[in-house]
Amino acid sequence: MVRMWFYLCLVISLLVSFNAWSFDKLSAKVDKNPAMLDESITLTVEANASLPRDAFDTSVLEKDFKVVRTSVSNQMRKINLRESVSTTWTTILFPRTTGRLTIPAIKIYSIQSDPIDVLVVPVSQARSQTRDIFMTASVIPETGYVQQQLTYQVRLYLAVELERGSLQVPDVENVMMEQMGEDIESTAIQNGKRYRVIERNFSIIPQESGPLTLPSPIFEGSIRTRNRGSFGGLFNPSKPVNQIGPEVTVEILPIPSGYTDNWLPSEFVQINESWSDDINNFTVGEPITRTITLSAIGVDDSVLPRIDKRLPPSITAYPEQPQLTTVNKDNTLIAQKVLNIALVPSREGTFVLPEIRIPWFNTLTKETEFAVIAAQSINVQPAAFNSSVPDVMLPTVDPQPSPVAVVTTAVLPWYQQALPWQISTFIVLILWALSSWIAPRTPRKNKSKTQQDIPTTSFRRLQKTIDKNAFKYVEQECVEWLSHHFDYQPTLQGYTQALNNDEFTHAVNAMYAFMYNKQGDELQIRTQLKTAIIQLQKVYLQTGSLDAKTTLTPLYPNT
Repeated sequence: MVRMWFYLCLVISLLVSFNAWSFDKLSAKVDKNPAMLDESITLTVEANASLPRDAFDTSVLEKDFKVVRTSVSNQMRKINLRESVSTTWTTILFPRTTGRLTIPAIKIYSIQSDPIDVLVVPVSQARSQTRDIFMTASVIPETGYVQQQLTYQVRLYLAVELERGSLQVPDVENVMMEQMGEDIESTAIQNGKRYRVIERNFSIIPQESGPLTLPSPIFEGSIRTRNRGSFGGLFNPSKPVNQIGPEVTVEILPIPSGYTDNWLPSEFVQINESWSDDINNFTVGEPITRTITLSAIGVDDSVLPRIDKRLPPSITAYPEQPQLTTVNKDNTLIAQKVLNIALVPSREGTFVLPEIRIPWFNTLTKETEFAVIAAQSINVQPAAFNSSVPDVMLPTVDPQPSPVAVVTTAVLPWYQQALPWQISTFIVLILWALSSWIAPRTPRKNKSKTQQDIPTTSFRRLQKTIDKNAFKYVEQECVEWLSHHFDYQPTLQGYTQALNNDEFTHAVNAMYAFMYNKQGDELQIRTQLKTAIIQLQKVYLQTGSLDAKTTLTPLYPNT
């Protein structure tokens, strides 16, 4: 078995050596000469032997040309009983500059081809000629600042029918680059010739200052050629095309020296606010949501600064996680930050919400400006305490009923006037009275709930809710439990003020902090709240009330 593998390897090596020995010719040619700077040059290298795919090293071409793609094919011919084998490399090149460029001699093993001189002419010299396909590239504006959005615009002009194609825009280091929207199609006339124009826009946000060079975009595709000889042009063959656009260099300016604020380069920045309720309707213990929206043009949402949330000590803020979005409108990025804050005042009075000031750098005027929400005064009303039970609505009785017509009828005996259901009800009552009188009178335990049992049952239900359910249900059960001890209040904060117990107040505030902003440990808050209500229930069982002035005994007294 080992000997068989040895002979097989020997045969393969002999065949390879035979191909190498028979290889004695290498040729190279280009498809066009001269060529324009933005046109591709197809270099074809052919060897008269079957050679490996990597035998041709394209790195020798990188000095004067940009190598886009290389394909390899093998072919076998048989002419007059003689077989011939060839290997062909097809390489797409784009010249890097104008003038006379040289494709150096291609060397494979010991055989090499002849060098080729190529004349590359600028695109400006060919403007008078009507080209079928060309590309343009530009950056708007021509200069910008670090982290400012620029628009990179690439246009493909086609005067022929496109069968397929793809546009490649190379990535650039230290640049956030993203296509904006879909391709835009239009028509244009250049040098008296009508073109189909395909436009693609990119948002570029440089992260470093200095010269920024955007590499040439490359288009690869195929177009239909006009051939009237094939059934009236129904089966026109396609022709591959490759086109390259110009490189674009822009200057990226650094942050101005001496600028110490948060860097926000933009053409326009705005900040505004809205409220979930009338700002004049603040009430102690009742939350009102304040929504602050910061918008900036020409930047990504990652550079939007933090919004100051300073407030008076008597107003507690429960902010939500900021919502960040970036949208594209007319090839311009619009970044936005939305912050919702629930404000809960803890006491009545007049308070001043401080000014919110966001500095930003105007890229048009080259000056620092400020987006401002002015300071404003709010008046907090006390919680509405109801000292009396709501009146029961009774039906109104007209003291003087309207007169009715009187009809005189004969008076019948009572057993003829009674209806059947009245008679049956009378009989049942008599039977029930007899059974009560005859039955032995044994003492029975009263199972109805006393007035003291009702708040106790509510207390037990509250304990279970604290252990198992969400805090919004805990809040409802707290209100239900305290309503048996105090006059009706619209919010839990109202009952908390009526109770005036520090431990219970701290526990309720911790619960609200977790509900609004996920602050604190949920298990610890539940334990704190449960401990507070157990102590209050103990006082209730001892004294019969939750008097705020009653001194609470320790839950776990020292022994």
